[in-house]
Amino acid sequence: MTARSPSCPAGLKLLLLNEMKRFLIITIIIVLGCLGYLVKNDLLPGAWGSDSPEEKFTAFREKKMKLPSRTEPACLVAVGDIMLSRGVAGEIREHGDDPRHPFLKIEKYLKSGDIVFGNLENPITPGREILMPEMTLRAELGVEIALKDAGFTVLSLANNHLPDFGSQGVLDTMDYLDSTGIGHAGAGKTEGEAFAAEFIEVKGLKLAFLAFTDPAFVPDSYLAREEHTGVAFFDQEKMRAAVHDAGEKADFVVVSMHAGTEYETGPDLAQKRFARLAVDAGADLVLGHHPHVVQKIEKYKGKYIFYSLGNFVFDQKWSRATRVGLAAKIFITPEGVEKFELLPVYINDQDQPQVLAGEEAELALQNTGLRLEAATIPAWDQEGMVFREAKRYVFYARKPLLESRLEKCRRFDLDQDGDCEDYTLQDGKLRVSTGAQTIWESQDDWWVDDFFLGDADNDGVFDLNLLVWKSGSFGRHKPFWITRDDMSVKNHLFIFKRVEGCFKAVWQSSNLDRPNYEAALADLDGDGKNELLVTEGDYADPEKREAGIWKWNGWGFSKIAYGEPQDF
Repeated sequence: MTARSPSCPAGLKLLLLNEMKRFLIITIIIVLGCLGYLVKNDLLPGAWGSDSPEEKFTAFREKKMKLPSRTEPACLVAVGDIMLSRGVAGEIREHGDDPRHPFLKIEKYLKSGDIVFGNLENPITPGREILMPEMTLRAELGVEIALKDAGFTVLSLANNHLPDFGSQGVLDTMDYLDSTGIGHAGAGKTEGEAFAAEFIEVKGLKLAFLAFTDPAFVPDSYLAREEHTGVAFFDQEKMRAAVHDAGEKADFVVVSMHAGTEYETGPDLAQKRFARLAVDAGADLVLGHHPHVVQKIEKYKGKYIFYSLGNFVFDQKWSRATRVGLAAKIFITPEGVEKFELLPVYINDQDQPQVLAGEEAELALQNTGLRLEAATIPAWDQEGMVFREAKRYVFYARKPLLESRLEKCRRFDLDQDGDCEDYTLQDGKLRVSTGAQTIWESQDDWWVDDFFLGDADNDGVFDLNLLVWKSGSFGRHKPFWITRDDMSVKNHLFIFKRVEGCFKAVWQSSNLDRPNYEAALADLDGDGKNELLVTEGDYADPEKREAGIWKWNGWGFSKIAYGEPQDF
C-alpha cells in the first residue's frame, strides 16, 4: 500500500487562500501608508522626497508667488453715544474723581483699533454742576484726557447737545480735544469749518470723517453759520458738496449721522433718506447715533449703514434697551469694507459699558437684521482668574482670502533713538530702512508671512517678530539629541532686537507643530506682561483656523489652556 500525504479539504484551502490574500492586501496598504507619510513629511531617503532644501523652498516660493496679494486692513472701532455729564459725572466723582472710570472695563477693546470713533454728546467746558433730570449737558475738564487714554482718535460733535453751553462751550470742546490730539468733525467756528472733514491716515489708507445732525430737533442758534459757531446740520446740497470734497482727498469716507426718533428700534424715514443720500453723495460708511437704542444695519448700493449703535456711555438706566449698545470693529481695505465684528455691550449700574456674552449678546444682536457668524477668541475672566473662550460676531462683506501674499508697511522707532525705521513686507521679503538706506532684510531662503512689533519676551524692550516659512527645523545649532533634521518647509516664529544699530536674533523656534497665520501681542490679563495671540492652522488642512494664546516662560512660549487658573 502506497503511503499518501494527508489531503486538505477544498473548503479549507479556499479559506487559507483568502486569508493570505487579505494579509497581503493589508500589508501593502500599511507599507503604502508609511511610504506616503514619509514622502509627505520629506523623511524618506533616496528617490522619493529627495529634493534638496533649496529645491523644496524654491517650489514653495513659486507657489506663494502665484497667490493674490492683499493689503492689511485698517481697523476702525465705532461706538455709540458718549455722555460724560449728569449721572455719569456723579459716578466719576464717587469713584475718586477719576474721569477714566467710565472706560475701565472696555478700554483694552477700544485700543485694539487703529482708529476709534464715537459721538460725544456734551460740551467740555467749565460751568455749574448738572443734576438729574436736566437736559442741558456739560462735562468737566479732564474727560478729554480720559477719552484719549481710552483710545479715542476721532469724535463726532454734530449733535443736539454740544452747543448746550453756547458758542464758548463749542470752542472749549474743540480746544480741549485738540490739546490731546483727538480729531473731531461736525462743529466749527464757522459753517465752513463745521462741514469740513477730519482726515486720518493709517496703514496706507486715508480716511475722511464728516458729521451732521438733523436740524429738526435743535434750536437754530445751535447750527453753524458763516459767522456763527455751531454744529454741522443736514442740508442736502451742503452735505453732498462736503462728501464729494472729502472723497476727492481720501480713500474712504465715513459719515456720522445724528438723526432718528429716540427709543425707536427702527429707523424713521428721515434717517433712511439722510443715510442713503450720504451714500449717493459718495459716503463709504454711515454711522448713526441719537436714538439711544440699537437699530438695524443696512446694505445700500454696496455700502453699509449702521442706523444706530445705541448708547455707549450714558446714564439712561431705566430700560434694558437704553443700556445695550454695539461696538463695531470695521475692517477696511482699498476695496472697501471687508468685514465687521460686532460686540454687544451693557451699561452697568456704575455707567460703565461692559461686554455682553452668551444668549444676552445674541439677543442684543437680533435688531441688526444680519446673519452673523460666531468666531471664538480668548478672553480674560477677572473673577475666575482664567482665560475663557469668548465669541465675536462677524459679518463678511466679502470673504477674506484664505491664502494670499500680505503687503504691509509700518513706521516704528524700535531702538528708541528718536528716528523711526520703515518696515516693508512684500513678496515674502521684509526690509527695514531709514530713508533710502536698507539697514536689514530677511534672508533669501525665508518666506516672511507677516511681522509684528511688540515686547514678545516681556523684557521691557520692543521686538521685531516674524512669522517665517523655511526649509529645515534647525539652523547650524541643532540639539545634540536630534539625529536627523526635518528639511521640509515649515512655519517658525523668530524674534529680533535692534542692538547698537544691528538686528540680532534672540529667539528662533524650530518647526512649529501648527503653522501660525496671524499673531499679535496684548496684555489681556492685566499683569503687565503680554500674551501672544495667534491664529493657528494645520499643515494637512489648509482651511483649518483656530485661536490660540501663549505666554513667554523665560526660554520660550507655553500654551495657555482655557479654564486653567493663572499665576501672577
